Amino acid sequence: MNDKLLIKSISGRCLAVRTLSAARAINRRYDAALRPVGLTITQFTLLTAIAQTRPDSITEIAGRLSIERTSLTRGAKLLESSALIARNGETGTRKRALRITEKGLKLLREAYPLWEKAQLETEALVGDEIDETNRFLNLLRNGPFS
Repeated sequence: MNDKLLIKSISGRCLAVRTLSAARAINRRYDAALRPVGLTITQFTLLTAIAQTRPDSITEIAGRLSIERTSLTRGAKLLESSALIARNGETGTRKRALRITEKGLKLLREAYPLWEKAQLETEALVGDEIDETNRFLNLLRNGPFS
């Protein structure tokens, strides 16, 4: 196979490239929608996850959200410096549980209608394919290569 065909085959068929491109396009839509409240979709998701579960550690939430721990740490530090989340240290342990602050909850409430609009628009674009996408993601998460 010549180089042109090789490159065309990869760029046209690679699920990783296509998935990353789709994820970036979707992230841009949500980021634009949340811009008025000063959040990115990653920050919004992190705030929501912390509010929902009160994770014991950055590692725990990184695993739950499938985010690299170092990326999550940077995001959490930004949210913490903005007083949207706080860490509670436990005596005698290195774990510092994350919790959302009242300011963080207020911002989530303010951001929700913007997120909801972006969500509905994106769901309308994706249509019935969302169920197939969910099945595919579950397969990848729980399949033989996970």
